[in-house]
Amino acid sequence: MAYKDILLYLDDGASNAQRVRTGLRLAGQHGARITGVSLSASIPKHLKIKDARTRSGMAKEAAELRAQAFLQQAAEAGVEADSLVIDGDAAEASRRLAQCARNYDLALLRQANPKSRNLELMERVAEQAILLSGRPILFIPYIGTHRSPCERAFIAWDGTPSATRAVHDAIPLLKRIPDVVLLVVQEGKPKTQRGELLCEGMAEHLGRHGIEARTLRTHTGSFDVPTVILNRIAENDADLLVMGGYGTPSLKQKIFGGVTRTLLSSMIVPVFMSH
Repeated sequence: MAYKDILLYLDDGASNAQRVRTGLRLAGQHGARITGVSLSASIPKHLKIKDARTRSGMAKEAAELRAQAFLQQAAEAGVEADSLVIDGDAAEASRRLAQCARNYDLALLRQANPKSRNLELMERVAEQAILLSGRPILFIPYIGTHRSPCERAFIAWDGTPSATRAVHDAIPLLKRIPDVVLLVVQEGKPKTQRGELLCEGMAEHLGRHGIEARTLRTHTGSFDVPTVILNRIAENDADLLVMGGYGTPSLKQKIFGGVTRTLLSSMIVPVFMSH
């Protein structure tokens, strides 16, 4: 079981170099083809031209140059690669990227940087990719630093269909990680928790895939669930979080108003997410 087609988001942000290295490493490990996708709606950091038509043309040229640079890096790494430039404004480009991702096993995107001039675009891309692609997404922190290859993965396990989908989509990654932890965050009475009731069965199931997973149970106490997850990741020196995305397109405010939004905005390690 391996990823054979990977989609990689390209831009001119500080995290791009690390994201490209991660994508090329994954493609090499899995014998996959990787496609670098660049959006002409992404405004380069140093582009300050006010004329909209001129700015749009220069942004598209910059997107094409990013795609060409990626192909050169892939060739140097000996990885089969392709590139794609998607035109359109932020709304159209993010929708088209999500639709394009349906033809890949995995998409590597970036966390939105709150200080970036492309913040709205990246939030749209994340939202549309989770809701509409039907494919797993690996979000890379915008700070651009993380341990690669991963040594310890945490699975935010709550027994829901979305968490189950995320775990199964992540199996090709998890098989290469020596320490996998099923994190069960308990609220209220432990005996009523769906995740608590199903975690042992999931650990056994992963074992049949050659993944030795251990269970870590913790209580929220006076904190909310996202804070507890982030604290346990930091305390245990984890370097990947696997979790489900929640809701439906008609209920997207629930997806980006709770656990998912908090973890994506505060992520300290790459987040693997399926919906």
